[in-house]
Amino acid sequence: MKVLGIAPSSTDLKWALLDDTQALPRILPLPSTSQKLPADACEGHALLSLRRLLSTFLAEQGVERICVLQAGSSQFRGPSASRVKAEGIVQLVGAELELAVDLVAPQSLRVQEKRFASIASASPEDVLNGGADFKPKTWRDAVLVAWWGLDE
Repeated sequence: MKVLGIAPSSTDLKWALLDDTQALPRILPLPSTSQKLPADACEGHALLSLRRLLSTFLAEQGVERICVLQAGSSQFRGPSASRVKAEGIVQLVGAELELAVDLVAPQSLRVQEKRFASIASASPEDVLNGGADFKPKTWRDAVLVAWWGLDE
């Protein structure tokens, strides 16, 4: 099962595409692991462009499920409006393509990391990135979110 994990921020989306199962996850190569959200464009046009990009990307990659790191509270009293809107666009595109879209609570990432180690018998870095750190950290979050959506 191909699962796209997305970790949105106020400025971009980081994503990772995983395949197989939680015990034997495999990260699939992508031309890019992020998409910047245009800051200077009309927000409506930027969201429409994101919708088009995601629709094409999901179809081309054969994604079967989407898992999104849910917008949570921040030091500034809640998630940014851009992040919430990007999350909504992902849900909308998923619904249009009849894909399951799961929201993963930010608090569950550390739990997922521990589960990963017990199920896959090593850290996400060892299993999926040749032992190297995922850079930036938000890409690591996208990997864990995608892993959460794989079948056991």
